[in-house]
Amino acid sequence: MSVPYGHWESPLTPELLSTSSISLHEVVVNESTGAIYCVECRPTEDGRHAIVEHLHGESRDVLPNEFSAHATVQELGGGSIAMRPDGLITFCDERSCSICLLDPISSKVTLVREGVNGIRYADFCHHPTDQQWVIAIKEDHREATPETQATMVHNSLVAINTQTGKETTIAQGDDFFSHPKFNPSGRHVSWIQWSHPDMPWTGTVLHVATWENGVIKDTKRIAGKAMAESIAQPKWGLDGLLYFASDRTGFWQLYSFNVQESVLRPLELKGLEEAEFATAEWELGSSTYISLDATTLVASAITHATSQLFLIDTTTSTAQQLDLPYLDVGSRANGIYRVSPTSFAIVGSTATSPQELALVSIAPTKEAQSTVLTSTASFTLDAAYVSRATEFSAPQKYGPQLDNNVHMFYFPPQHPSHQSVNLGPPPALMYVHGGPNSCVSPALNLEIQYWTTRGFAVCALNYTGSTGYGREYRERLSGYWGLVDVGDAASAVDYLVEQGLVDKARVGIYGGSAGGYLTLRALHMYPDVWAAGISSYGISDVRALQADSYKFESQDVDRILLSTTKAEDRDAELTRRSPCHFAAQMKAPLLLLQGTSDMVVPVAQARMMASAMHECGRVAEVVEFDGEGHGWVGHGTIYESFRRKEEWWKLHLT
Repeated sequence: MSVPYGHWESPLTPELLSTSSISLHEVVVNESTGAIYCVECRPTEDGRHAIVEHLHGESRDVLPNEFSAHATVQELGGGSIAMRPDGLITFCDERSCSICLLDPISSKVTLVREGVNGIRYADFCHHPTDQQWVIAIKEDHREATPETQATMVHNSLVAINTQTGKETTIAQGDDFFSHPKFNPSGRHVSWIQWSHPDMPWTGTVLHVATWENGVIKDTKRIAGKAMAESIAQPKWGLDGLLYFASDRTGFWQLYSFNVQESVLRPLELKGLEEAEFATAEWELGSSTYISLDATTLVASAITHATSQLFLIDTTTSTAQQLDLPYLDVGSRANGIYRVSPTSFAIVGSTATSPQELALVSIAPTKEAQSTVLTSTASFTLDAAYVSRATEFSAPQKYGPQLDNNVHMFYFPPQHPSHQSVNLGPPPALMYVHGGPNSCVSPALNLEIQYWTTRGFAVCALNYTGSTGYGREYRERLSGYWGLVDVGDAASAVDYLVEQGLVDKARVGIYGGSAGGYLTLRALHMYPDVWAAGISSYGISDVRALQADSYKFESQDVDRILLSTTKAEDRDAELTRRSPCHFAAQMKAPLLLLQGTSDMVVPVAQARMMASAMHECGRVAEVVEFDGEGHGWVGHGTIYESFRRKEEWWKLHLT
């Protein structure tokens, strides 16, 4: 007797995913010893960020339990640790916001700068020869209230003398700063800065200045333009040149700048003109390429939200693909880090394994050999259970833009003990990522596999506005957020139904943050398409979000939602784009998951959506997780969220 879809017994359980998996974040390397240090976020330790050393095939914790290495500049994290030339590690402690110095050999922690309530630091870089100096981003919340955090939080670039404790502001005036870096000689400093309404992927400006003992001089603007050209990941090569990615051609391509001669040069890699060598920087500290030696870069080239690794000869502008399986290098915390002239560390996922940290060695023949140092899962998902993605592009049939395609990855149900041959098309879950200027890749994702091993199909949608497809595709969202992306979701369902891949009567939609907003919009704009929905920390009232928004995204709502709206129509448009006003049009039952300490999308958003639905006699449930923020870090929350979602899909889709 066949078991119906959605009821297959899966090896992936809520207990397993909440207690036997972690996430990997920043990586730094002591190149003199080969020791690799990685930040691990551990649900079983209430989301504490540990630092783990990987050396000579052995791994050990080096950060004492009372500390958590997690910086919260821009709320979303990143840039939490840095390697000092003598092998000590600078980190920001999450609880105190103090800057500390860790000796990884003894695990001794020394206070560098005591935390001040309302002051945060991140994105550290040490001077290569004068180790008393470290530069960093400073974010000052002391004048801000919950109502004014969008305008009264101040960011700057500072130099800190770790011997005297003295702090000097070296760059200010713009709303945001990132990627402060010393060049190898220590004579120059580079960084990116930008102001509202830009985001890092819409318009940033690269600067270089001369460094003289805590002071910068002769600041030069190198590249980038507000609302027109995004500069990403400036870093100094071992050849002394400053490398960076610019999307001036429509794709984030690599360039070099010679400071001595003031010469800017594109690398112009044949066959990779429409690949992206950077990504939308939601977090600080992205690293999708590195300088391996004086003539070689290792880089992730992203095409259709899928990464491939290349060795690039900077003298000939030629690229050789490496035989490495990582598909999502560039997604949030995933990246590449130099270990030696012939090796690098990488964080990424493959088609069959979840996020992992690996050491890659390059042979003289340019062949790559990799050794996994740690995985985010302490278990292995048998290959017989793994659902692999198929990429589809479908024509836009719904929404305000009908002149392009929408992109998606389709993961079919997969289980060695169950066949779907005689069961007809499966129930499907439409996964819509957050951002909205972000993306989903074809790499193995344990939550997606959680559903496919139970007999659900999953469509991971890269709707209009997603990154990994070039600037034009992500810019097409501007002014149409909550319209074109929602139409894309309905178009994708139509396409999959036509292909016989999903059951039209049993399609659910789910996502977090902007994906939660898309879920709520889809339920009322296309109510007959969906059988159920789940919104995690989703936006239900864009007007309220503008009022409560944290600084980083506070003006992005204007760009993606109102940039095509006349001034006199803005207020009415905010109402039209807010799902809480359309509960009566929603037919599908809705589950809302929300953290009570979310600074990005406050808990009031979920409460007002549920209240609106209840007033209309609609089915809506709210589950609040005490103390959780924008995304789950505690094992109890992760367990309960999986359990609740599984119950919901079984009840409404099977």
